[in-house]
Amino acid sequence: NDQNDMLIQQHINKAAHINAENGNDAEAAGKEKVIETQLHSVKRAELARLQGVTRSFYSEINPLHLPEVLALAGRHHGQGELYVALKSSIAGVISTVNRKQWLQQQRAHHNAIIAEHRIKVESIEAELA
Repeated sequence: NDQNDMLIQQHINKAAHINAENGNDAEAAGKEKVIETQLHSVKRAELARLQGVTRSFYSEINPLHLPEVLALAGRHHGQGELYVALKSSIAGVISTVNRKQWLQQQRAHHNAIIAEHRIKVESIEAELA
């Protein structure tokens, strides 16, 4: 299809332009290309369609890196894209929660409140005595 070929060529030209803008810094060029294409849902869907890719981009990301990826999407493409990204990756984000650590934090928090209340009760009892 001529239109698909034209769109693919436009994406190739954009990638080449980003490479030229970043000189010898391949890492910066790669990061910019990911931000410009993969972190923007409409552009990512267009590229996926052109390439015949049907799986989710976010399913390929290590869940430990998702918060940083989501922050990049929001910072560079706005709240709407952040919402789309979060919606697509919420299962991965939730899987990073360490329940045991959270429970330990909750226990410490409530033990601190109990200790504070014990001190208050002792103070009241001393005043009543």
